[in-house]
This record gives sequence, structure tokens and C-alpha cells, in this order.
Amino acid sequence: MHTQPNMSEKDLLNDLLNQEKQIMSSTSTFIQESSCENLRRMLTDQFEQTSHDQYTIFDHMRQKGYYPTDDAQTQKVEQAKQAFRNMQSEL
Repeated sequence: MHTQPNMSEKDLLNDLLNQEKQIMSSTSTFIQESSCENLRRMLTDQFEQTSHDQYTIFDHMRQKGYYPTDDAQTQKVEQAKQAFRNMQSEL
């Protein structure tokens, strides 16, 4: 019988996080390419749930120190918001 070495909690969570990101990416593509309103609604609901799950895993990793992040400076946040508003207005 072939046995696999145990994954550390950090490795397991990282694997789960990557899977959630891939699911979100694929679901987004499916939503964009779906012409059936019921299917789009179901996929959108799935996308929202996956987004919630992904954030839960990310936040758990962040709290454990497995995914260190720096808080964005207020000025940089405002610059990003303005850049996004500018992109929206150009569309």
C-alpha cells in the first residue's frame, strides 16, 4: 500500500486556497459564456459562495501567519479607487 506523507496545515490550507481561486476563475468564465438565465443565476450563486469560502481560508491563513499581508496605506487605497473610477467612466 502506498502512503503519502502528511501535509502540514499550512500546505493543506495553501492547496485549498489555490483550489478556491481556480474554481472562482473557472466559474467566472462559465458565467460570461452562459446564455441561459437560470444557469447564470446558479453559477453566480456558486461564485458568491466560493468567494466567501476563499476569503475564509485566506483570513484563517493570515491570522495564523501563513499568508502575511501589509495594510495598504490610505493614500494608495484612494489612488486605486480613483483609477478604478476612471476606468469605469471610460467604458
